[in-house]
Amino acid sequence: MKEVNSELQKELEKIKEDLEAEQQKSQEYLNGWKRAKADYLNLERNTSEEKSHWSKMIRREIFSSFLSILDSFDQLISHLPPELAENEWAQGVLHLKKQLEQILKQFHISKIKSLGEKFDPLKHEAVKKEGDGDQVISEISSGYLIQEELLRPAKVIVGKKIEKTDQK
Repeated sequence: MKEVNSELQKELEKIKEDLEAEQQKSQEYLNGWKRAKADYLNLERNTSEEKSHWSKMIRREIFSSFLSILDSFDQLISHLPPELAENEWAQGVLHLKKQLEQILKQFHISKIKSLGEKFDPLKHEAVKKEGDGDQVISEISSGYLIQEELLRPAKVIVGKKIEKTDQK
């Protein structure tokens, strides 16, 4: 009987060892699966962030091109003789400019207000400084924001704002 008990005891010990080994393997597999899942979630997040970054960069490039077209419209309109202002062709040009501005507005692109504002190096690029002061006294080319981020700085002339006085 002692021999049977001893053999059963040995068999039970072997089963316990096998069970512990299998539990250890199971734990290793579970930990490996958890790491793989975490790696996959990180990859998914990084891929999403990268797609968003590239999408943003492409939009910026495309809309920067549109801004050069808008600048050309502004130049054309500024050189339009007053006697042609009511001409159908001139009205067509103005209409095309408005359409382009509407497209930009749909994509949350807005013009930076510069004239008369205090110079802001985050929004303005000073191309000339006239005397003392930090007011934008003239705008060479408009600046634009895309969803509150700078798309293109306004090129401006900075100086002292001249106050008009009433002379009698």
